[in-house]
Amino acid sequence: MLYQTRGVVLHHIKYTDNTAIAHIYTEHFGRLSIMVRHSNSRKSISKKSILQPLFLLVLNVDYKQTREIQQVKEINNIPVFQDIPFNISKSTIAIFLAEVLSKVLREEETNPALFEFLFNSIQLFDHCHEGSANFHLVFLLELSKYLGFYPSNNYSELNKYFDIREGTYSSNFDIPEIHLDEKLSANLNFLSINGFNSLSEIKLSRNERTKILYALIKYFQYHLIEMGQIKSLSILNQIFNPNT
Repeated sequence: MLYQTRGVVLHHIKYTDNTAIAHIYTEHFGRLSIMVRHSNSRKSISKKSILQPLFLLVLNVDYKQTREIQQVKEINNIPVFQDIPFNISKSTIAIFLAEVLSKVLREEETNPALFEFLFNSIQLFDHCHEGSANFHLVFLLELSKYLGFYPSNNYSELNKYFDIREGTYSSNFDIPEIHLDEKLSANLNFLSINGFNSLSEIKLSRNERTKILYALIKYFQYHLIEMGQIKSLSILNQIFNPNT
């Protein structure tokens, strides 16, 4: 039966010379694997180009529950990005976030609230300018809400060190490997409280941004075995910390 659904591209791989397998997180079916056929025509080149990380799609899918790889009758890039593909920093962040999503969104089941968060926040990312370098930090924090392990909001003058393993703020800083220092913890709390509104308000150095990012990745790894290592993290680090 033919269904129309919105989707977010996670990644794609070449299958044969004229086919690719794309992994899409969709509004109506959760994660789907789809077969995309193409040739060397201009139309097919355009079709391949829209299967980039985090691209937003509208698909007509010939969906069968027993089929592992679904057939697509029509696929369109809607809405079309205005900035992400042409901005090296944003496109690198998109690759990184798509890899994270590909690892943590494994279930073939619908989650409307999660999908709306993804679809809307990615559009926000495309349109935001000031503070866009902080987007992935807030995105990971917000994503953890939908995955069931959002950090505690117990930050205070007493509890001012974020415990990466427990996801709470602690009064102790006895194990630096699993605690953020006072300043980084305050910044993380600010991002948590203000969400995407904090993107242009908070001023982080490259070093601070990197330390918070690595803490969030470690936090995800503590809660999700499937998270594993993120290969694109090294590319992200090169873009934002070119001298390291």
